[in-house]
Amino acid sequence: MLLSAPSFAQDVDNSNSGTPGSENSAASADVGEIIVTANKREQSANKVGLAITALSADVLKDQKVTTLSDLAAVVPGLSYTPSATQSPVYTLRGVGFYESTLAAYPTTSIYVDQVPLPFPAMTTHANFDLERVEILKGPQGTLFGQNSTGGAINFIAAKPTDEAQMGGDLTYGRFNRLEGNLYVSGPLSSTLKARLALTGGRADNWQHGYTRTDTATDTSYYGGRLIFDWEPTPELSAVLTLTGWRDESDPQIPQYQTLLSQAPAFTAPELRAYPFAPDNARAADWGPNPRAPHADNRLLQPTFNLTWNVSDGIAITSLTSYADYKQESGVETDGTTLDVDDFFLVNGRIKSFSQELRISNTGSDRFRWVIGGNYEKSHVTEQNYNSFTQISTAYIFGYTGTRNSTDQHMRNLAAFANVEYDLTDQLTVKLGGRYTDARRRATTCSRDPGDNSMNPVFEDLSQAIQNGFVPVAGFTPTGLTVPPIGDGCFQLDNITTDGTPATYLPSPFNGRLNEDNISWRVGLDYKATNLLLFYANVAKGYKAGSFPVISGATMEQYAGVTQEALLSYEAGFKLTSSDRRLQVNAAGFYYDYSNKQLRAKTLDALFGVLDKLVNVPKSRIIGAELDATWRPIDGLVIGLSGSVLDSKVTDYIGLNTAGQPIDLRGSAIPYTPKYQGRLSVDYSWRAGNVEPFVGAVISARSSASANIGGSSVIVVTPDFASSRPLQDTYKIDGYTLVDLRAGVKLDDGKWSISVFGKNVFNKFYLTNIFTDYDTIGRFTGQPATYGITISAKLP
Repeated sequence: MLLSAPSFAQDVDNSNSGTPGSENSAASADVGEIIVTANKREQSANKVGLAITALSADVLKDQKVTTLSDLAAVVPGLSYTPSATQSPVYTLRGVGFYESTLAAYPTTSIYVDQVPLPFPAMTTHANFDLERVEILKGPQGTLFGQNSTGGAINFIAAKPTDEAQMGGDLTYGRFNRLEGNLYVSGPLSSTLKARLALTGGRADNWQHGYTRTDTATDTSYYGGRLIFDWEPTPELSAVLTLTGWRDESDPQIPQYQTLLSQAPAFTAPELRAYPFAPDNARAADWGPNPRAPHADNRLLQPTFNLTWNVSDGIAITSLTSYADYKQESGVETDGTTLDVDDFFLVNGRIKSFSQELRISNTGSDRFRWVIGGNYEKSHVTEQNYNSFTQISTAYIFGYTGTRNSTDQHMRNLAAFANVEYDLTDQLTVKLGGRYTDARRRATTCSRDPGDNSMNPVFEDLSQAIQNGFVPVAGFTPTGLTVPPIGDGCFQLDNITTDGTPATYLPSPFNGRLNEDNISWRVGLDYKATNLLLFYANVAKGYKAGSFPVISGATMEQYAGVTQEALLSYEAGFKLTSSDRRLQVNAAGFYYDYSNKQLRAKTLDALFGVLDKLVNVPKSRIIGAELDATWRPIDGLVIGLSGSVLDSKVTDYIGLNTAGQPIDLRGSAIPYTPKYQGRLSVDYSWRAGNVEPFVGAVISARSSASANIGGSSVIVVTPDFASSRPLQDTYKIDGYTLVDLRAGVKLDDGKWSISVFGKNVFNKFYLTNIFTDYDTIGRFTGQPATYGITISAKLP
């Protein structure tokens, strides 16, 4: 959908500009347009029959969109959720996949210059030194591949310039936050240009204990991008991009909200007496981890883009990428100073190679086409060590923790084609399809934490099950032995994967998913006038299957989920007023969801009720969006945008917190607020060579559920205690945030100074609520932040 802020209200031609939109000023009268690459060719957003939100570099800078959660706040229908182990989760129009495993593909794919960042953990620092961001809504499988059932987000990096330029900005804000950005760009020869962009930041701890006196969660990161643009002939161009970043920022600490013990009779007295966190975003407690929550994550990614214009109107494009991501971290998950459940280590490595080759004709023809293929090969390893000496079931069986690991290999092959044909000057028909062959294999293992506490438990349990015993909570078999587990895998083989009977002996889990699918889209665009476009699309997309990494006594917890499918029906319009002062975009859609991948519950022989990946057979989403930009007078821009989503599970029987079946038909899909809205007002004027400006943004969203079924899945135990009413246990309350900014531009925008405030009324709000064995925790949104920014660009 459209352009909901003033700074991208212009024609975009950045061939000689270091900052897109720099020509926009208080004197500009129309809302203009922006160029997007939704169809893998440059087109005006107002001429593309898709729901698109496009944000320019000026908008991102002026509204302080510096993080992925900030991006979600400016795009109605998009939600950002931190998982328990800090992997980001994007939900777009109610389509998301809440899974913290490093190897889990998303439902909203992320790209930089059309090059994929295939796993969410790799996307942390994609948004610096940009021309714009394009958010494509609805299934994008035809051109952007599987794992884009919700949509695709494409960050467009600022490119090398024809003339020498440099610029940057420096921000100082609350918590002694210091952030800087710098770019240098220009020609190196008559055929070679380059651009170097650097970013970095640091800040003091912003969270503090509420039963302890110290602080945690500081910020420290740096990164860079170097682009070489070589054009040896008019027919051939090559772009080499080298990107890298390192982030040593502490993971956010969740707050302890609810006690929901797996075995109430064995709840640790210290936990039973532990106070719940206050409604203060900065208040948090963390456990006896030898190191406080910590992280040292980094990404290295070279990419190569080669374009060859083989003849008039025909071009071949090759996109090659290799990404190497390494994660070393430790996270707090129970939100107390106790050892109820803490991940001392959450380490992993991603190595991913991708190649796209496509051939297309120019966008000026009546018949426009693109055909191509993709290859992706990824290898992901992950190791977790969590300690839980004080969970209730540990007192029954005597274990103290686990070490979990997974080794996953993915290979994806695809071929695609997309065509557009102008039947008349007004009517265009669109047709696209993609065949994908996906292969995934996983080896997963849980081991003793190193103190031999797990070995006797599983030796006795394995032998007892082989002798016909069905374990129940509180049972401790004795006197039965099997060969020692030692440092080997301890989960028991209770599922049949190769046609042979389950052995109930400890062994690693080995799983395979061999899947294929055909994504497609058909649509019509009707240009009623040069200023009014109607469109209708029907599309089907797929998300690949997945395997988790999790603790569990039996292999049932490690089984994967198969691919999900989304069938979308959508219609909308894009309208520009004759005086070009008003732009209105709107769309309505219906999603038919099959085999949605979701975290739900399963009953484990030892640990009680645990999370497990499941396929929800049927669900649906009905929604509508509106986005308008109005420039009533020169210098004043008003943006109004919003979405309405009604999501519902129509076929699924799951488990409650007691491990009993429960019919969850009618439940809302998690992390899907029904209403989201945003109002922005910006005003600028000229006073000689000075251009003052002021702006405000009010954003609001209604409540959402953090799990399927909400509080209906809770079976109250004698130890149930919550800082919230029972019916609100998994409810993420709705909230309204206000951001303000003011400043002045000097010397035609070459210098600027501004002050800003985000969440200026210090609204307390939540972004996630999650179950962690005996506790339920919650993540808070950021408290009020404020600061000052100085920017400059030369010449």
